[in-house]
Amino acid sequence: MRWAIAASLVLHVFFMGLVFKNSDSKTSAYPKVIPVQLTSLPPSRGAAKPAVEEATAAKSSKKEQKTEPSKDKTRVAEVNQQKRPEKKKTPEPKPAINGEDESAKSKESQNRGLPEGVELGSEFGSARLDAVGFDSPYFLNVLFSKIRNNWDNPYEGADSIGCTIYFVVDRKGRITDSAIEKSSGLVAYDQSALRAVLAAKPPPLPNQFSSDELGIHLEFKYLPYN
Repeated sequence: MRWAIAASLVLHVFFMGLVFKNSDSKTSAYPKVIPVQLTSLPPSRGAAKPAVEEATAAKSSKKEQKTEPSKDKTRVAEVNQQKRPEKKKTPEPKPAINGEDESAKSKESQNRGLPEGVELGSEFGSARLDAVGFDSPYFLNVLFSKIRNNWDNPYEGADSIGCTIYFVVDRKGRITDSAIEKSSGLVAYDQSALRAVLAAKPPPLPNQFSSDELGIHLEFKYLPYN
């Protein structure tokens, strides 16, 4: 019995020795571990840029894209300024010729005192009133129409002529005074104009006219037909 126990112990020791031996042989087969610190290699030619450089490049490209439209706008503004037509200066009015200016002034002086709306017609060159503030174109249009209908012009020459008749109309519409103020050089022409004035029957003076009489200078003008 003791022999069996001793034999089993010897076998157990033998097997344990084999186990530990195998474990030592397995552990010795693995290589030794050496700690290594990795470092980034310098970029070689043709290699891709790092992510940081790509990000900075993207930002710079965005800035360039933002700034480019402003340059285009400035260029468009410069082109528009170049295309704008220059403002044309309005020509200054030319001064009137001395002859025309003097004739206009003389005509204004001859038609002095006439209210607006008076129609002289082709028979009368001008008319002037001795009263200031006479404002009745109806009275003058009726009077001039009657004189025009009574005038029988005896002259039909190639030259233009004219004469001025002065006459006075009182409150009741009567002609109290008349005269040939400016002669045409032809007695027949002057007399026909004077008779046309005396034959007319003027209407009474307007009530709003304060004076008792009205003096009128009327020019009879003949213009030959071309």
